[in-house]
Amino acid sequence: MKKRLFYILLLCLFCAPLAFGAEVTVAVIAPKAGENIEAGNELIAGAKLAADELNADGGLLKHKIDLLTIDDRCDDRLAVSTAEMLSLLNSKKIVLVIGPYCAEKYDDIARIYEEGKIFQIVPTTVALHADDTEKKDKFILLNTKTRLSSDFFQFYNNNFAGLKVGFIYDSTLSAGYEETATELQAAFARFGKADLLAFYPYTSHKSEDKIAKRLKDDNINVILIVGRTKYVTPIIEAAKEQNKNLIVFTNKKNLTPELIDDLDEDTNGLYAMDLADIKDSLIFTETLVNLRLSGTSPEGLEAYSYTALKLWSDLVKQTKKFDYSALVKQAKKPEQQEKWQDFLMHSGKADDVKYTIEMYKDGDFKQVY
Repeated sequence: MKKRLFYILLLCLFCAPLAFGAEVTVAVIAPKAGENIEAGNELIAGAKLAADELNADGGLLKHKIDLLTIDDRCDDRLAVSTAEMLSLLNSKKIVLVIGPYCAEKYDDIARIYEEGKIFQIVPTTVALHADDTEKKDKFILLNTKTRLSSDFFQFYNNNFAGLKVGFIYDSTLSAGYEETATELQAAFARFGKADLLAFYPYTSHKSEDKIAKRLKDDNINVILIVGRTKYVTPIIEAAKEQNKNLIVFTNKKNLTPELIDDLDEDTNGLYAMDLADIKDSLIFTETLVNLRLSGTSPEGLEAYSYTALKLWSDLVKQTKKFDYSALVKQAKKPEQQEKWQDFLMHSGKADDVKYTIEMYKDGDFKQVY
């Protein structure tokens, strides 16, 4: 009898780490290859961080979170077929989809998930017109490309009004900056300043010297340049060489220490634009402090996929169920909207999301917007 009890106790000890209920699956749809691989890796890493945190705490409603990552290669056909596959999948219980990151077919994809009763959160998107129309049960945390235009113009209009602006951007479709250009043009036109804005689209086959010469010939005083760092930094260097007083706005990751060293004394007029960091939100103060103490912290786009999963898990805890309709209903409640107002953009509205702008001065970046 004692021997039998010993084996039962031993079995319980070995099974203790597996004392979850049935697994539930969170799918992350993001590029794992190609020119958007960096963004995809960050989104996947952020979701994994949140899932690991939940699982370490006993799971969600005692269910282990299984993370399924799917590479859609920023291909619309793959994104649509992925949505159809997940909606019909019987081998796994898909309770949340995070993404996709690239989605020209956003409306079609969102409709498939809605009809399949799968809760979808887009942590950040390069989808053109993803927030143009009302969408009953869709949630976008950020539409980064369009917001960048309005925040840049507001800062420019308050500080550099009258100066000629050049918008230099990666014109490949998957980069998604055509929408930024459209929004920027509309902002200048609304204030009767369309003649102060010029466009300099480029692809990966650009010539930084030719772009720099055009900027000088066109008497451009301010540039807003966006795209991948390996293309952006050579253009900034070439443009600054042509005009040392040129005022430069770009994503903070593009202003690398190497670029700043190369510019040497020509670092005046460098401005970094970046998305607000979730570390600045009171919602996650305790959680992020604990993460940093454990040696981890979300960075870049990790912060937004991490936030997406945390937002959804909060809805699950409130409703005590994974049911799609219950989660949608909970998300619409005023108290939930208020709690997540910095992140939850219902029906695709992203009006409250703002970029921060930092000026490089005296060897450091200082926030000015």
